[in-house]
Amino acid sequence: MKLLKNILATVDFSPLSNKVIENAILFAQEFNSQVSLIHVIEDDDLSPNMKTVVKENYAKKLQEYANKVKSEGVTVNKTIIEFGAPFERIIQEAQNEDYNVIIAGAREASKGDSYKLGTTTEKLIRKNQIPLLVIKNRGIDHIKKIVCPVDFSDAAQRALKNAITLAEHFNAELYILNVFKPIDIFSKRFEVDNAAENKRLKATQEKDFASFLDKFQLKSIKHKIEMREGNPHQEILQFIEENKIDLLLMGTTGKSNLSRILMGSITEKVTREVPCNFITTKARDITDSYFESNLKSIESILNAARVLYKNKNYEKALEKYTMALKEYPDNIPVIIGLMETHKALGNDNKVTHFRSYAKEIVKRIWGDEYLEKFNL
Repeated sequence: MKLLKNILATVDFSPLSNKVIENAILFAQEFNSQVSLIHVIEDDDLSPNMKTVVKENYAKKLQEYANKVKSEGVTVNKTIIEFGAPFERIIQEAQNEDYNVIIAGAREASKGDSYKLGTTTEKLIRKNQIPLLVIKNRGIDHIKKIVCPVDFSDAAQRALKNAITLAEHFNAELYILNVFKPIDIFSKRFEVDNAAENKRLKATQEKDFASFLDKFQLKSIKHKIEMREGNPHQEILQFIEENKIDLLLMGTTGKSNLSRILMGSITEKVTREVPCNFITTKARDITDSYFESNLKSIESILNAARVLYKNKNYEKALEKYTMALKEYPDNIPVIIGLMETHKALGNDNKVTHFRSYAKEIVKRIWGDEYLEKFNL
């Protein structure tokens, strides 16, 4: 089984950087990972000579953190000093290398701050595609309690997959939380029984919650399932406080998302106020272990789809490939299968769409040079 192999720890030399390093060591020791450290210098207008002096100075400081990581028996892959906008350079490094997770600190917000977590961290949450572990200013020796709020969306599904993986490795208790938000409708023209309608809606949501959880294997971990009623972000924060949660996992887009680059509104509200460390997931899983543990399942679906395609049963093949894509959105063989099937059905627009999607994934994970290898 592949572990969480590569961690990118961001360092700004503030006191919070020590917490970032401590958590990088914690995850690296648990998953047998290697760690890279990056510091980005924002002032890009320095003279070449001054840049050299500044870079050498920060390189020495960064090496001190690297030595601390090594002293804990963890491999340091490399240390990186860059000039430019921090979030851009961090994302660029993360995309160029095969990192499983980025670790960044969340500074204490001042009253009136637009960026409650710090400019760099909030922009990483919004624009980065790799799982992001955000560290709050609190010590943690071990992860004992994890919570994953879900709204049944694809983003929530991905977050829960990652939460299960982490709960297994840390032997932590996983809390799976869903919040029902009651409606309150007032109409002068119609009589509305809010209580009866909310009872009906809640019963439907409870069934949807149960169906959502049926997709996951939970028997191997300690877990609790809870449904609450009220304002979602307030209930999530209250649950975290009451249960002394160590780690929160949330998808960055859910039922309330407006675009791919925006956080879901509930996730945004929670992560800005939550007292514990948290991980946001978007387009990739934090480890490859979920995929590998279900490798036989995806191979079975692909083989069935290919047989259907070969027999010219294109509609059924399309159903199989679509089902596989929901589980494995970054799987290139699945996307190529969709392209071939849509081509056979004469759906040229769909072929173009999935080719663009495949190119985006290949460039993000492997780089432009691999496009030709995938015939894209």
